[in-house]
Amino acid sequence: MLLNVENITVHYSRLPALRGISVSVDEGEIVCIVGPNGAGKSTTLLSISGVLNPTEGEITFHGKRINGMSPEAVARAGISQVPEGRHVFTSLSVEENLRIGTNMRKDRSDIEKDFKHVLEIFPVLAERRKQAAGKLSGGEQQMLVIGRALLTNPRMMTIDEPSLGLAPNLVDRVYETLLELRKDRGLTLLIVEQSSERALTAADRLYVLRSGEMQLEGNAADLRDGEKVRQAYFGFEEGTTHEGEVAF
Repeated sequence: MLLNVENITVHYSRLPALRGISVSVDEGEIVCIVGPNGAGKSTTLLSISGVLNPTEGEITFHGKRINGMSPEAVARAGISQVPEGRHVFTSLSVEENLRIGTNMRKDRSDIEKDFKHVLEIFPVLAERRKQAAGKLSGGEQQMLVIGRALLTNPRMMTIDEPSLGLAPNLVDRVYETLLELRKDRGLTLLIVEQSSERALTAADRLYVLRSGEMQLEGNAADLRDGEKVRQAYFGFEEGTTHEGEVAF
């Protein structure tokens, strides 16, 4: 097991954001975490990356405890995070944004090879490498932040809402690229998504969070009819109504 999140609890002030969450990711897997807004999906990724420190539980990566480590130390250990919202340095060029991903690397001889490879994966970035990143489209900026994360040479990448705000054809391209990276580089991926349909298509395994608690986990192939996922996602069975809720 590459990543093991064991029974973590996270608080914002006195309010619990996660309650006893456990997630595991094996080497080379694509695992998706889905759930409605406020479910705790991003909080889970922020806990893994070291931005938040769980009040209970343990997170290990390749057998080493990482909760309590700084985000920089977690990144050096081999976990690269692509945060929600396509955070690019808008006034810097595409190339300058990409090269930020190499700042912590010591294998300088391999950096140029990896840089060229990222431009081959995302040819639009090669075409616009001298252009200010702020002038890229949303889809191009998503490719840029994924490329920058790749240049940290990670063992695992966590990605928060890669489809957010993108047209369906661009979402398809982003996911095609992620699947290619897993196939070609053996990259392990932990992806947060609101779209359970998209997650079921891409993932090997799926977790469903709601209100800070784990509702469901399983192999994506066993869940692709969507019924169990819908029940876990919304908290009630199709055709039933609860006070203040609308039946589907």
